[in-house]
Amino acid sequence: MITKEELKKEVDKIPDNLLDQVYTLLKRVLADVTPLKTSSKEGLEKWRNNLDQFTSDYMMDRNQPSVQNRESFD
Repeated sequence: MITKEELKKEVDKIPDNLLDQVYTLLKRVLADVTPLKTSSKEGLEKWRNNLDQFTSDYMMDRNQPSVQNRESFD
């Protein structure tokens, strides 16, 4: 998880000519997330409706794949 301070440092690195694009992107992301916070009933309805998009075999099992051992980049 990134801290507010780390995020601020990264935002400060953004060139001025990209600030409008980044701002627009963040507004879109916030608009997608906000309904779940502002209207929990509506958010739960959307969540329940999306459950139909999962295949029945996934819904019966719902297991995560086993953890993979990955090489270190150190």
